[in-house]
Amino acid sequence: MARILVTVGMTMRPFDRLVSAIAPLCAYHDIFVQTGSSSVVPPCPHDGFVPLDEMQRRLADADLVITHAGGTVRLVQRLSGVPIVVPRRRELGECASSRQVDYLRAEERVGLVRAVWEVAALAAELAAAVASHGEEAGRLRSARVVPPAVSDAELIATMDRVCGGLG
Repeated sequence: MARILVTVGMTMRPFDRLVSAIAPLCAYHDIFVQTGSSSVVPPCPHDGFVPLDEMQRRLADADLVITHAGGTVRLVQRLSGVPIVVPRRRELGECASSRQVDYLRAEERVGLVRAVWEVAALAAELAAAVASHGEEAGRLRSARVVPPAVSDAELIATMDRVCGGLG
């Protein structure tokens, strides 16, 4: 039985498709779901929004993390994890743009992620991804590395450069 953290992020747009797809896994694993603004209630422990310190603890304690294609991906990688990632889809009203799909396509080519794309059979694909996670994560870790973190000064300089032209 794996300890699984599922997180859909902090946006006000629900990610009901992912929260619904988790339900069958709740019978076989110790799962906590951060549901965000979802109207779906999973049959396992859950909460809408989780304080940062609790989320950090849950990320560190999880055997695996299932997440949307957002900032959590890199957090999990920095903790030596390989997240299972389901992108929010613009055409389904889960986000305002295709940025999560674009990001996950890029990460899937070079990053430490297990992408789950299938919309129609999401629950079955998630179950298969969870079942094969250990083997797949080991393969990815031996073939790829997480890009190094940037320093605070580098991040500030980049943001100043990017935002400088907006004013």
